This record gives sequence, structure tokens and C-alpha cells, in this order.
Amino acid sequence: MYILSAQVRGFRDLPAASPIEFSRHVDLRGPDPAVTALGDAVELAFAALSTSALHRLAVRWGLIADGVPPEEDDNTFSRELLDCDPIAADALLAPGSRRSLHVELELHLDPPQFGQLRELAAREPEVVTALAARPTIRLGVGAMFTTSLDALAVHVDAFHVGDTRFAVHGKDSPKWVGRFLAGMRDRFHRFDLGDDIPDALLDAATSRDRHAAYRAWQAALQPSGPHLRIARGTDDRPTMLGDGLPLRRHGQAGVDRASLAAAVHLSRADILWAESDDPILQAAVEATPSPLEQVFSVAPSGTVSVTADRPEEKPALRARRAWGQPRS
Repeated sequence: MYILSAQVRGFRDLPAASPIEFSRHVDLRGPDPAVTALGDAVELAFAALSTSALHRLAVRWGLIADGVPPEEDDNTFSRELLDCDPIAADALLAPGSRRSLHVELELHLDPPQFGQLRELAAREPEVVTALAARPTIRLGVGAMFTTSLDALAVHVDAFHVGDTRFAVHGKDSPKWVGRFLAGMRDRFHRFDLGDDIPDALLDAATSRDRHAAYRAWQAALQPSGPHLRIARGTDDRPTMLGDGLPLRRHGQAGVDRASLAAAVHLSRADILWAESDDPILQAAVEATPSPLEQVFSVAPSGTVSVTADRPEEKPALRARRAWGQPRS
């Protein structure tokens, strides 16, 4: 799965953006407030599908303190966050946005998803017809704060297969819609050096189903860089090694590259957002087989700028005389 386009409204640094079309490797010029807002919008779209992802995003925004995220719920796509920080909320919102954010993504389906959707909707011929006409889906997500800005409701507003809309909430929503959306929860990952990457690597190293991804991470910095490994160090805490020695020998840049490679190979995502122009990212979508379907890289050398739509200018009114002639 990868994102074909995004439409955004309501963010302070991106009050309105017409559909922005994306390639498989999106080379964004930044960091920049508008680019960050675009990342927030894309992350919000996927966070609406997952309790843990919404918790992660709310912590990133400063709405809530970090802590243990609530347990994942099943097929629920309307969520609330209470006890939000009103100052952090106000910093997100564009003036005049009516305390709301909105994002709509158009997504290209990979072959397994395409087959899954046809299987889930086997009794709905209109799904097959819609997919034949346009093999994409559209996901619309809204977020609205209370007047006091201390609580937030996030919900999936719309779900389209091709050009056909299907209900997400209520008795009119087909059961397969919830199952399909739940399967999209982990498809997007926003790289953050603050994540507990060594713990994730240790889990992968000792996992039967993730060990191949762990081995791909081990070789990610070669041939010019060290062979990576995770091991238990001081106080039995996991630590990254390069060629069998502490990875810190290669400087913070070496540690950051190894962490980025971990996000590429171990996040389980199709789409990765990272503030980096490291060649690892482009290689991740060009390799055969590729660990990622799409990469958003953000760096000062980027070629794609993100700008908000200009507000429509209302035509200036001209005072007229009673018989319709303009005043001199």
C-alpha cells in the first residue's frame, strides 16, 4: 500500500491544501512547519484506526503526557482523548478552523490487499465493480476539539472503494469494512529517535517470524559500514553493536543510521516518514524485494515543497449610484 494523494484542512501551518500527489519516494524540502503539518495529517489518518497509534500521536503533539497506551480495541473507528493540554491543542489549529482537523488520503492497494478486499466483500458485487473501475481506496478522517480544547474526538468520516462510498459506523456499515480498516493500522510509521529501538531489535532477534527482518537490519549499513548486532549490556539492557563493538564508536550519526535502518526493516509498515535524506530510504523502495512501498524523506536538500492553498480572494465591492453607474 502507498499514498497517491492527500488533502488537508485545519492545521495552523497547513490550513488548507488541495490534493497533493505523491510518488513512491517523496523527497520533501524541510524540516518546515508546513511539511511537519503534512506529516501530522498523514499520521492522523492512520492513528484514527488504532488506539496505540493515536496515543503515540497525542504524545508527539504534546496533548497528553507519555505513558502506557490503552489496549487496542477491535474495529472501533471513533475515539476520544480526554484531559488534553489546551495550549498544545491551540498550537495545532488554524485560526478560524472551528477547532477541527481533516485529512483525506487516496491509497493504492497492494495485491494481497486487493485480494483481501475482494474476499471480504465477496457478497457485495458493487465492491468488485468499484475496484475494477478504480483499484484505490479513499480514507477521510476528522478530529474535533471541544470548545475548551481539553478533549478531542477522532473518527473516520468516509471510506470509499474506488468511487463508491461505504458506511463505517452504525448498522449500515458492512462487517468487512471494519476488518479491512483494522488491517491498515500498522501500514504507516513515523521514524522517531525517541522510540525504544533497542528493545524492538532484541524482540526481533529472538522472534521466529521476525528474524529475517532482523538479519536484513544487520546488513543494512554494509558494505561501507559495520555489521550490526543487538546484545545485552549494562543492567541487562539491549545495546547496539557494530562489528562486535559498541556502535557509539561510529558517532551519533552511526547510531542514528542504525536506528533508521531498524525502522525500515522492523516497523512492519509499508509507508515510512523520516526526517533524513539517508540513501537507506531510497534503497528501501527500490530494492527487490523492497521492505517498504513508500518513503517520505524530509531534508534541506529535498525537491518537493509543501505550501498551503491561498485563501480565495473575494472581489472588491464598488459603491454604485442608484442607476448602476460606478462612482468617480
